[in-house]
Amino acid sequence: MNLIANITLLVAALLDMVVLLGGDIADHRNNGHSNSKYYQWLNKSGEIMSLKRLLLLAVFVGTFTTMALQSWMVVMILAAVLLIQGIYLLWQRQWKLLDDGKNAKQMLFTAIFIVLCAIFGIGQSALRSSVGTTVFASRVTSMAAVMIAPITWLLTMLTAWVLRIRPDSDNPEQQEPRD
Repeated sequence: MNLIANITLLVAALLDMVVLLGGDIADHRNNGHSNSKYYQWLNKSGEIMSLKRLLLLAVFVGTFTTMALQSWMVVMILAAVLLIQGIYLLWQRQWKLLDDGKNAKQMLFTAIFIVLCAIFGIGQSALRSSVGTTVFASRVTSMAAVMIAPITWLLTMLTAWVLRIRPDSDNPEQQEPRD
């Protein structure tokens, strides 16, 4: 049952991460694909410490509690919280990522690839550790996904840098940043 709970937590964290990442990429595009303008907007708008990101951090801390380490029921409750938030954010979002241009699609798929490689690497390291059980690896992997989800804004900036996306290369007319 622990394995199922950990996989549920992983799926819920990945859903939240993809929804937040899509919104962050749209915000990055609205700031002309400029990392400096995007970072200034993040600080001004308070998006870095928004309630949705704080909830993800609370779930991350909750997965470290002794009760969560010993009880699959607590992990399922944390996963349910993340699923509810992910579905709510999915319904609330006004962006249409597939209509956001070539750079947005490249950024999304590159960021997801980076995250999945990191999570897979962490899971493989956990399997090779002295504990090395499938349940332990699934717990470490799901905790890694929950840990990465609140910092999708940083992942967006890293992906723009990796892809060498130039400011305004996909958005000739500068749009106003959304609040």
